[in-house]
Amino acid sequence: MANVVVLTTGPLYTLDEVKAHLRVDGSDDDVTIEAYMDAAQESVLQYCNLALVPPGKENTFKVAALMYVAAMYENRTGLDGLPQSAQLLVNPYRWLRV
Repeated sequence: MANVVVLTTGPLYTLDEVKAHLRVDGSDDDVTIEAYMDAAQESVLQYCNLALVPPGKENTFKVAALMYVAAMYENRTGLDGLPQSAQLLVNPYRWLRV
């Protein structure tokens, strides 16, 4: 198996994509949404014990992160972790530590 070196990574989604998913038209919540975007992407990777999204699985991780952003946006008082629907999407890529 060849070694792969990743020199750059990009975000899973843009602010415009997330706002469309949330059905937000204005820019009043942009700073909050951007914070949720960063937290969701990091949380999905942390849940899977991964540093980077597996190649070719960007859409799966994007959808899981979008679900988490929506959950955070709709419930600003707090969550108990990654929504179950998002977990189901990324569970096949989760590295369990033993």
